[in-house]
Amino acid sequence: MATRSPRPTGILIAAFVARLLFKGAALVGALALIAVLWFGDASLLTRAADENLRLVKEVTRLLPTEWASRIESALRIFGADRALLLTEAIAVAKMIMLVIGYPFRPRRP
Repeated sequence: MATRSPRPTGILIAAFVARLLFKGAALVGALALIAVLWFGDASLLTRAADENLRLVKEVTRLLPTEWASRIESALRIFGADRALLLTEAIAVAKMIMLVIGYPFRPRRP
């Protein structure tokens, strides 16, 4: 009976923890980015939220008429435009972290 080495399990756990740390750092970076933009020029965030709302309207127009208004109302209630703003900020924070960390990645043969 062969026994499994704990090493592959440890590597998987380490990779999972590293991925969670990256996502957590991206979220904190996104919130910091939003805070900096808010104190710098709040109208920029307002314009971005307005563009996201316009995007939501355009997408819901593809649905049947009665569904479009209902879904648009639901998305407004849930704050979809601001959720998209946070998602965009997270994407920017991830890109910044990847650009900073890219030179330090180990080279593969």
